[in-house]
Amino acid sequence: MNNISSLRDRDTSFDVSAGLELLRLPQRFKGTSFESYHPNANYPSQETALNKSIDFADSIERVASQSSIRRLLGGDRRNKSRGIYLDGGFGVGKSHLLSSIYERAPEPKAFASFIDLVNVVGAFGFERAYETIRGLNIICIDEFELDDPAETVLIANLLNRARGDGLFMAATSNTLPEKLGDGRFAAQDFLREIQSLRDAFEVITIDGPDYRATNFSTQNDSIDSGSLVQKISKSGHLSVTMDPLEKLIEHLSRAHPIMFKRMIEPFDAVIAGGGETIESINNGLRLVVFVDRCYESMTPFVIGEINLETLFSEQLMASGYRKKFGRAISRLIQMRYEIESLVDNYGN
Repeated sequence: MNNISSLRDRDTSFDVSAGLELLRLPQRFKGTSFESYHPNANYPSQETALNKSIDFADSIERVASQSSIRRLLGGDRRNKSRGIYLDGGFGVGKSHLLSSIYERAPEPKAFASFIDLVNVVGAFGFERAYETIRGLNIICIDEFELDDPAETVLIANLLNRARGDGLFMAATSNTLPEKLGDGRFAAQDFLREIQSLRDAFEVITIDGPDYRATNFSTQNDSIDSGSLVQKISKSGHLSVTMDPLEKLIEHLSRAHPIMFKRMIEPFDAVIAGGGETIESINNGLRLVVFVDRCYESMTPFVIGEINLETLFSEQLMASGYRKKFGRAISRLIQMRYEIESLVDNYGN
């Protein structure tokens, strides 16, 4: 079983340069395109979102070209830009459209999940983060969400300042801009910041079912992590980690979130055994970030011995963070399917 390791043996030392790695398009979204997005004919809003996303991406290229000419002639940088905000439930293709915008847009550009952007600003400091993004043509922000007052003020100031330099912004979210922060903090005390973010975007709502729930619904039941590890060990080709879920979460608590990507980089998959319902909101949110990192990196993360519908407690699923937890469950369901396919491929 020398191909089975423990993630707890991975160094979690903080390295600020890891933040730059989080501003690149994740492995899962590389190569996406508007052509590979197939709108559901039963939901016309998907076709609308596709067309508007294409128009937006094309406009960035036009403006970037004009700005290059103006700079050569000694003129000012672009005027304040307006972004596009793709709103809708998880599993309707928002991230696909966002990454397609990124792929079509001219360099320089950046792509990050919202929580990664917050963590990068925290690691870099405001001014260095601003200097990092101010010269970009566009920043694409996946899963835009406001969790607390500090990040609301921080991100509003950062994006509004960079927007004044002509930075284009594209974002996805499960929440309309004016509802950001609801149920998480006293959002009414930060209406100015929230309104400034709302004004920065054209909102496009995408309807439709979660494609993962449709395609991977049978992957919801509890699985035996021990049996899975045995299959992987017999294959001899996959490098994976195996840890009790509780110990894994403890290990994650000792690392800065920008280090999660590096933590899993050497492995083909991550397995956690002894899954139990998570009651702590801090542990739940920490696990959500880790799930997102594994999903984006195409490193399947599997939690055994628990039905994923009971992974987060009823209290957490009724909290203001329920959409985050719901997204994590949706992605975990897909990754269960992916690790089974991975094992089958290497076992044959």
